[in-house]
Amino acid sequence: MGVGWAVFRNYAGHAKEILGDVTDYPRFFLMPPSAMVEASDDGTNVVTLLEPDEHIDHEVEMVFRLGDDLTPAQMCVGIDTTNRTRQTMAKIEGWPWLEGKGFRGSGVLGTWTDWNGGEMEIGLSVNGETKQLSSTNLMVHSVDSLLSHLNRWYDLEAGDFVWTGTPKGVGPMSPGDVIEAWMKNSDGETVSILNAVCE
Repeated sequence: MGVGWAVFRNYAGHAKEILGDVTDYPRFFLMPPSAMVEASDDGTNVVTLLEPDEHIDHEVEMVFRLGDDLTPAQMCVGIDTTNRTRQTMAKIEGWPWLEGKGFRGSGVLGTWTDWNGGEMEIGLSVNGETKQLSSTNLMVHSVDSLLSHLNRWYDLEAGDFVWTGTPKGVGPMSPGDVIEAWMKNSDGETVSILNAVCE
């Protein structure tokens, strides 16, 4: 499994809700292979909270996987789970974010579909209540911009994942919560699903 290149603050609404600013060019953090968990064929997966007594948020995203030519080959809906307790401490102390953003099982993937560069709806519900719902057209930095920056600075490999950022509506999860996430194309067809229980 490849590494995850995850852009942050790529939706203005999310940047505002965490009291941050959007950036003039895409900035990334790394998610190690151990962070990412593949779904079964029917979209079943697990959200591993790891430290369930701490504040851990859901962040729904469109994720794409690079093919042999290092362009998007497949895409899915994903949940970038964030340990806000650890991330906040790291920000205050000037420490790396890895415990907050790249812990084991933090990148929860849905079912894969062939790449489609058109507009996608991404959404997420917790215990049946919709918490996040947005369009990839609202991304601050486009897919082309993400790839251009990554290729300028880093050596990408086939199988790497690119996490494209989360819209507003992030919120905490608790053990036993049922999380559903989806991605729909411009025709309203569901092209990727994720169904998980928090543990």
